Amino acid sequence: MAGGSYVGLDIGSNQIKVTEMRKSGTGVEVVALGVGPTPPEAYENSLIVDAHLLGQAVKSLLKQSGIRASDCISSVSGQSAVVVRVIDVPQMSAGELAEMMKYEVERQVPFAANEVIMDYQTIDRPEGYAEGQNMDVLLAVAQQDMVDRHVEMLFAAGLKPRAIDVEPLAAGRTLLDLGPQLAQQAGHTVAIVNIGAANTDVGIFRDKLLTFPRTLPLAGDALTRSIADHLQVDIPTAEAYKCDVGEVILGQSAAPQASFGGDAAFGGGFYDFGVPGIAPDAAPQQETAPSPFFQPGGVMFGGNVEASTAPPASTNEQVSSPSGRMPFDFATPGADEPPANPTFGQPEFFTPAVPVYETPGQPAQPFPAPDPFGTPASTVADANLPVAVSGTSSDPHRDQLRINVFNAMAPVLSELAQELRRSLEYYRGRSQDAQVHEILLVGGSARLPHLATYLEQELGIPTRVANPLQNVTVNSRNYSPEQLSDMASLFPISIGLGARDLIFVPNASKKKKK
Repeated sequence: MAGGSYVGLDIGSNQIKVTEMRKSGTGVEVVALGVGPTPPEAYENSLIVDAHLLGQAVKSLLKQSGIRASDCISSVSGQSAVVVRVIDVPQMSAGELAEMMKYEVERQVPFAANEVIMDYQTIDRPEGYAEGQNMDVLLAVAQQDMVDRHVEMLFAAGLKPRAIDVEPLAAGRTLLDLGPQLAQQAGHTVAIVNIGAANTDVGIFRDKLLTFPRTLPLAGDALTRSIADHLQVDIPTAEAYKCDVGEVILGQSAAPQASFGGDAAFGGGFYDFGVPGIAPDAAPQQETAPSPFFQPGGVMFGGNVEASTAPPASTNEQVSSPSGRMPFDFATPGADEPPANPTFGQPEFFTPAVPVYETPGQPAQPFPAPDPFGTPASTVADANLPVAVSGTSSDPHRDQLRINVFNAMAPVLSELAQELRRSLEYYRGRSQDAQVHEILLVGGSARLPHLATYLEQELGIPTRVANPLQNVTVNSRNYSPEQLSDMASLFPISIGLGARDLIFVPNASKKKKK
């Protein structure tokens, strides 16, 4: 669908982000945007537990943000209910691939095959595939019940669902597809690291095409819990400390890290996305009838199926799938051919981490009575940790709190750097020329001061905090330019969702003229 305005809706574990977007000249314009809290009683572990309550929260945020459009493109996430992977398969015809994916989904996910929505898209590399070389396929699978609840929530918010996307796919669209297309050498590779509250999504793109996705269960909440644990304060106080004085205190360079290369770094397998009540090795249930989700042109790419439930009577606009069978649509709107830049999706796997709330090399000991302004506890030196320095401002109490908060966060920061290193080394181990040229940080926790510099020192790759608003025109009146600059890293997903049906319109118009 070309033209018009679209709502991009991104629901996180702590915050809801919304944008209204439309075409503007040769670019894309943000008409309005907003951010608000996610009701904790309505959303747990990336799953909706109260669709009506969450829908009302979204509806209230839309009103506060001045968003009037109702056509919505939203996203789904969650390690237990959504799986997005890039898999390699032998080159074959479209019909053969469709048949193969019936069995591939059973092998890749722990869900019963008749309880999921599945879609896939071949990734056409610019250099093509040599004869006998395997081709890459982007696979997205989501549990049907989760998607049904998601669509129920959208109806409760007064929105008209047009498509359901996956989060990292939208983030890649925002950072790599919007704005001027800069000339880059063939093979240019970017890692997008989206550091949220509960998880950190890592997506490696070569020539703007997904090569490797991974999700780490390590992000801003882990930093907050570590502060609360070390300083013996409650979670709200720890969060306030993190936001007020939290920063990465840079000192001398850390010692070189051991290399984690090849499949052995991950035990040779993917993380088990097991669902409670389903044994990881349980055989998937067999379908009793052909599924429309496995057919070419099926629901995941915009096809329609019979609605199992009807939308509320107040909904006048017909949607493709009121029951929740909405597409993970990787197709380029307005174009006949497959997209040139499918981007990445949700989790693949993670390596179980060592405990992050104890200082490495030091046994756990009872903490003294809480005194956040006291002298930081001595720790055993660890070359993997950022190096603390003494305070330099005129307020010694604030300086001491700043150092104490940093020392509390340091083990988690070190673990995050280690897991990112493992991801990069695993990717490099898959190909002789698999280099990563830059890292872009987004997400609320990416705003931690000096985090980009610290990761650049640890990983040896140029790293910066990306600004998702830099390539769009923003006309929102709710926030000052200073506020927008500070908030920018929160919106890569919602912008990418809202821009999904807008950014390829110029190409479609050129084809019509021919």
